[in-house]
Amino acid sequence: MSYSILLIDDDEVNHDIAKTMLGESHEYFSAYNGEEALALFGERKYDAILLDVVMPGMNGYEVCKAIRLAPQNAQTPVLFVSSKDDIEDKLEGFKAGGDDYITKPFDVEELSFRIDRLVKYSCEIDTLKVNCEAAEEVTMTAITSCSELGLCLEFIESSYQCNTLSDLSNAILATCQNLHLHASVQLGLLGEFRDFSNCGAINPLESELLRKGRDSKTVINIEKRSFFNSAYCSLLIKNMPIDDEEKYGRFNDILALVVRGADARLKSLETNIKAIQAKNKGLRELSQVASRDLEDIEQVFKNYHNACQELVERLIFDVEDSMMSFGVSDAQEQTLRETLDSAKDDLQQIQEHSEDMSATFNDFFIKLDKLID
Repeated sequence: MSYSILLIDDDEVNHDIAKTMLGESHEYFSAYNGEEALALFGERKYDAILLDVVMPGMNGYEVCKAIRLAPQNAQTPVLFVSSKDDIEDKLEGFKAGGDDYITKPFDVEELSFRIDRLVKYSCEIDTLKVNCEAAEEVTMTAITSCSELGLCLEFIESSYQCNTLSDLSNAILATCQNLHLHASVQLGLLGEFRDFSNCGAINPLESELLRKGRDSKTVINIEKRSFFNSAYCSLLIKNMPIDDEEKYGRFNDILALVVRGADARLKSLETNIKAIQAKNKGLRELSQVASRDLEDIEQVFKNYHNACQELVERLIFDVEDSMMSFGVSDAQEQTLRETLDSAKDDLQQIQEHSEDMSATFNDFFIKLDKLID
C-alpha cells in the first residue's frame, strides 16, 4: 500500500537511507528541521511521520508536541527514529505524543512493519472515533427524549457505591419510586435473601413468588404485575402501565437493566466477601500455627531454664560442700556465696524476661484473632 510520508531529519543521508529502505511505492516529503516541518503541515496531511530526535533548534520531542497542538494533525501517526535506546528517552517520546519509537540501526522489514502498523492503527482510530461519535449522539438523544433511561443510568452508577443489601435495595426502590411504580424486591448474598418494599410490608405469598421468580431467571408479566428475575435479585412491580404500550415496553427494558445491574453488583460483593473470608481463614490458620509454635518454644525454654536452675543449684551445693577442704577464709567464702547468688538472680531475671515476651506474643495473637473475627 502506498503512503504519504514526511521525513524530518537534519541529515540528508538519513533521508536517502529511509527512502531506499521503504522503496519507491510511497510518496515522500522532506524537512530538515522543526520549523520547516511545521510549515509543511499547512500544505497537506500525511499518512505517517518519521521524526529524528536529535536536531538543531527544535528537537524531535518539541516538534512532536507542536504537531499535536494543531487539531488537523492530532491523529497523524509519529514514529520517532533515534540512536538513543534508554527507557527515559522512549518515555519522553511517549509524553511528547509519539505513537512508536524505533532505535537505530534497524532493518527494512522492521521499518516497513512499524509504518504499516501505525497507518492501519490510525485508520482504525478514525473509524472508531466516527462510530463513537455516532453512538454518543444516539445515546444523548435517547437520554434527552427518555427520562426513564436517565434514571436507569443513575441507578447503575449509584449501585457501585452500594456495599450492603439495604443500600442496594434503597437504590432500586428509589428508581422505581421515581417511575411511580409500586415495587418489592428480594436480594441475596451468600445464599441469604432479604425482602424490601416501597409500598409497605411484603406478605408471605409475595415473598414466595419472588423466590420462585428468582429461580426462573426470566421476566414474567401477569397483567399489571411483572417479575424481573436474576440469580441474586428478583423485582416485583405491582402497577405496570399496561394501558400505554410504548411506556410499558420502555419500562420492561429499563427494569430488566436495573435487575441485571443489581445482580452484577451483588455478584461482585459476594466475590469480595468470599475473598476476604478466605484471607481471614488463612490468617486464622497462620495465627493458630504460630501460637502452637510459640507454646512449643516456651516449653522448650522452660525445660532449658529448669535445667540451668538445677545446674546452678548443684554447683552451689558442690562449692559449699567443697569449701571446707579449700581452706578459704570467711571473707572468701562470703564472696563466693555472693557470686553464686548473683548468678542465680541473673538466671531468674532471664526467666522473668522470657515470660514477659511470651505474654506479649500471646496478647498479639489474641488481638489478631479478634481482628480476623
